[in-house]
Amino acid sequence: MNEIPPVKPDWPATWKSVRHYFGISSFGVNAVTKDAGNVLIPEHDEHESGQEELYFVHAGEVQATLDGEAVTIAAGGMVSVGPSVKRKIEATASPTTLFVIGAVPGKAYEIGDWEK
Repeated sequence: MNEIPPVKPDWPATWKSVRHYFGISSFGVNAVTKDAGNVLIPEHDEHESGQEELYFVHAGEVQATLDGEAVTIAAGGMVSVGPSVKRKIEATASPTTLFVIGAVPGKAYEIGDWEK
C-alpha cells in the first residue's frame, strides 16, 4: 500500500487508487490513510450511481455513520453498504487505513471521471 503513488500529482498522498495502480478494470478499489479525528470518507450516498461498497479496515479503527447510526469497526473488520445508505467514515485511531471496494451490480465497471 505504501508504495502506491497518488493517481495525480496534485492529489493528497493519503488517497491511493489501488485499482489504477494494478490496472484492475472490473471493480473500483481505493485506500485512504489518515490519523484519528480525520474524515476518511465524506458523507455521501451512491443512489445515483447504484454502486455497492465494501469498506475494510486494514489498520487502526473507524467510526462509520450509516444512515445516522454510528458503528465502530476495528482493524480486520468490514461493512457492506448499499447504494441508498448515507455514509460517513472517520478515523478513530492513528494511523488508520481503510480500503474501499465498489461496483454496480449487473453492470460493467466504468472508471470514474475523477480517476481518468
